[in-house]
Amino acid sequence: MENRVSTSALKAARKFGPGYFIREQMELREWTQDDLSAVTGMSVKHLNHILQDKLPVSIDLARIFAEIFNNSATYWVNLNTAYRLWLSQEKTPEEQEADIKAHIYERMPIKDMLEKGWIGSFKTAAELTQQVLNFWKWPSLDFSILDKQYLPCLTRKSEAYNQFNASYAITWYRQAQLVAETFRPKPYDRKKLESCYDEIHAFTTLENGINRFIEALADAGVILFVLPHLKKTYLDGAAFFSGQNPVIVYTGRYKRIDNFWFTVAHEIAHVLLHLNEEIPFVLDNLKESDHDHLEKEANALAAAKLKHSEIKAYLQHYTQYLPPAKVEECAVRYNVHPAVIVGKMAHDDAISYKNLARYNENVLGLIDAQYKF
Repeated sequence: MENRVSTSALKAARKFGPGYFIREQMELREWTQDDLSAVTGMSVKHLNHILQDKLPVSIDLARIFAEIFNNSATYWVNLNTAYRLWLSQEKTPEEQEADIKAHIYERMPIKDMLEKGWIGSFKTAAELTQQVLNFWKWPSLDFSILDKQYLPCLTRKSEAYNQFNASYAITWYRQAQLVAETFRPKPYDRKKLESCYDEIHAFTTLENGINRFIEALADAGVILFVLPHLKKTYLDGAAFFSGQNPVIVYTGRYKRIDNFWFTVAHEIAHVLLHLNEEIPFVLDNLKESDHDHLEKEANALAAAKLKHSEIKAYLQHYTQYLPPAKVEECAVRYNVHPAVIVGKMAHDDAISYKNLARYNENVLGLIDAQYKF
């Protein structure tokens, strides 16, 4: 009778991770880690973790290595998968626990989310995993979903996004979606939104104008709320649809009155001009918004609604120092808040942002609590 050994008792043969084969390719080319870092655009520290197989090779990295080493992305994905499967067989329960937590922390700012109350406390990797699955409404833990569904939308806007800070931005966007779902808005009326938008400059001067504008948007079926940005996301605002209703989110990263009005005007422009099936959401860092034609269009429309051209023409002879009397004169002439005027001039480097101190205060203190999350 033939002797058989139970396959459950067998251990998989030692497998080498992708790092081993990357080092082989480097040796063939006589490259150092600094050389490969320069070619890939990764930091030496991050690259070193890849070479030591401490970090997995993502789909995006597999594509990069395929281009550099003249092979296929599938080759690197398969190497990584085989190695990770082998590794999982050898890990102690404690190591597996740490590995799962590390994988989640790498793709989501868990500490920041805990501080903001977006997720609850946990003790084990299983408890954390379940909360993550509930957050994304996923059947299993698979962050490649983010890379496939969301990352292309972000990288089309800005080259500054990579897989990791994009994951943080998308996590913020997911929380914004969840908050938006708690609203019970009126049906969306585009004509009402356009009418409200035409008068945004006048709302800036009204007593309690910010909350009155938010109410006017709500009457048009538009949801607006404040959701603080997450670390490493550098977001100012966002625009997307929740069901049939537009959603505008302000992060308060810069807590200035002029920043609030321009960010909101910018996001409304995206709603009216850009959101569609191909562009389901826009996450904005306004400091980088000059690098994309959609952002330029949104900037231009927002500037027009807030009377930027008129302000610039009226105050063109006042650089470095802008007398308060001229600011207030301009504010009356164009029915716009003085902070918007000074913010525009400072943005154009005509004057210093120090001039804003006279007309600004923490804008978050002017927004009703019901709109802040």
